[in-house]
Amino acid sequence: MGGGGGGEHGSHGGAGAAGDFRTKVWSMTGGPYCRPKHWKRNTAIAFLGAFLVCIPIAIKSAELEQRPHYPVRPIPSQLWCKNFGKKEY
Repeated sequence: MGGGGGGEHGSHGGAGAAGDFRTKVWSMTGGPYCRPKHWKRNTAIAFLGAFLVCIPIAIKSAELEQRPHYPVRPIPSQLWCKNFGKKEY
């Protein structure tokens, strides 16, 4: 009885074909032993880019925020949103 089974998954080729399979696996993050040259700089650039994208979105969101009724409890966006007025809670 042969074929179709999963008995030979660990050996590709001869007997005792051992080794670290992770060195042959490609991944977007660079694999298990990834240590890019300028990883600190690249991480800082990525965070700066995300920050620069999120700030205008947050500002526009604060401009467009509207609430038909005053909230029962304080909401953090009341601190920067101009549609609430000066009501103290």
